[in-house]
Amino acid sequence: MIRRRPLLGTLAAAPLAVPALAQAPWPNRPIRLVVPFPPGGASDIAGRQQAQVLSEALGVAVVVDNRAGAGGTIGTAHVAQSAPDGYTVMMSSPSSHLGAPLLFRNPGYEGVDDFTHIATFATGTAMVCVHPSVPARNIQELIAHARANPGRLNFGSAGAGGANHMLGVLFMLRTGVEFTHVPYRGAAPALADLIAGNIQLVFDSFSGIIGAVRAGQVRALAVTNPTRWPLAPEYPTVQEQGVPDYNLPSFSAVVGPRGIPDAIADRMHAAINAALATPQWQETLSRGGNAPFPNTRARFLEIMQEQRRTWQELVRTAGIQPEGCRILNRALAPAPPRRPRRCGASAPAGRSPAAGHPSSPPRSAESSR
Repeated sequence: MIRRRPLLGTLAAAPLAVPALAQAPWPNRPIRLVVPFPPGGASDIAGRQQAQVLSEALGVAVVVDNRAGAGGTIGTAHVAQSAPDGYTVMMSSPSSHLGAPLLFRNPGYEGVDDFTHIATFATGTAMVCVHPSVPARNIQELIAHARANPGRLNFGSAGAGGANHMLGVLFMLRTGVEFTHVPYRGAAPALADLIAGNIQLVFDSFSGIIGAVRAGQVRALAVTNPTRWPLAPEYPTVQEQGVPDYNLPSFSAVVGPRGIPDAIADRMHAAINAALATPQWQETLSRGGNAPFPNTRARFLEIMQEQRRTWQELVRTAGIQPEGCRILNRALAPAPPRRPRRCGASAPAGRSPAAGHPSSPPRSAESSR
């Protein structure tokens, strides 16, 4: 005799299996970590370090996905629009989340509100450096020289809107001096022109310029960090030399699309902070001129909100137009009337265009990555 199981009971039991499948332990497949800049640069190195930390802690592969373009907005927008399931995260930086959204029309995301803030990772600093011919050996002497020669000191950057450009704008804003901004296609050609004496100063990354400083090719006046840099404590800060509220942090971090469950974000945060506390990772970061930058998730969000206001102020002060159009050279005080140059126009007469000099359009923050 064939026994028939009640159909109603079978159907009633079936839905119970669905939540069990949906609640499979995380992570149970590879995680993708997007780097919104090309391979080989500082951001790519930071992203691969983050991927290594997460992979070792979570026991799954973490695959780096370089999605470069448009100042970092292509990869960043992709992550903002991804599912908040913990399987897509990204290497973030002030350039991608604070600078780029102000430089490009309709970037596809809001740099703070559209993301889950998981963990800060590493921080660096920059140095205020001048050509040896500049009669300044500290920040106050630089301010005095600039005030006596308004607009005659040229400062180079890796491109309009990048972090080292904004450091210069912030310096002008906090001190009231006026420099002339010269954007380049990256930090290296700007440094080359500083060494050659074609420009007078830069605000460049510690790791990128310390070799030239120690070789005597340029003179370092200060670090831009609010506290002395542990890798070069002999250099005073800009703040301690009488410039209050001078702080534009440089750091890498991990974020994901908005809505990642706290349990997942907290687990990634704990893994990263645990790694940053180890001598191995402290030494690894130190070799690259960086230092661990652990914070709570709440403090990470606060930093981004604070810096969003600062970047908005700086971009507004500098007069930068969306899509990276070149700004007028004089960023602050009213300048004598001059005909503005179109994006991509030649540099002013008298400047010798070296390789990467602004005889071609300045690149965005992506150039220095």
